[in-house]
Amino acid sequence: MNKNKLDDESRFLVKNEHFLTKSSLSKYCIAPEAFSRISFVNCNFENIEVMGNVFVLCHFQNCTFNQFWVRKAQFSSCYFEGCKITNCNMTRAEFYKTDFTDCEFLSTDLAASDFDICKFRTTRFLKSDLNFIIANDVKVWESKEWVEVNDFSIFEKNSDK
Repeated sequence: MNKNKLDDESRFLVKNEHFLTKSSLSKYCIAPEAFSRISFVNCNFENIEVMGNVFVLCHFQNCTFNQFWVRKAQFSSCYFEGCKITNCNMTRAEFYKTDFTDCEFLSTDLAASDFDICKFRTTRFLKSDLNFIIANDVKVWESKEWVEVNDFSIFEKNSDK
């Protein structure tokens, strides 16, 4: 993960955890339904419903999400690296200044989600619902450079529905 030393020093690290219930994840809340400055490394999130939660400055590295329901959640200045997101409900989620590197969305519902100032590097969407997404200032890594996406039909073509 690309973070500076100051960022590392003030971040809470959670490694190798397997979250199976909302309460197991809730112990890391800083406020009701809010998570901030947490690095999740090699963690599994399975069969958890945390709809409407807020994630700020959180990093997810080599994490697996399976049947993770974060409908209407907000992700602000978050970073996902090497994550596999499968059979998740992320409808109407909001992603602001959030980066995805080497991630895979498989059979994930992202319908009506907002992506604002986001970057996607080597990230794939397979059999995922991308209907009605809103994207503003989205960049995709292509041929060793960042490309700003102006025609969002690229997501439709690569979603393998």
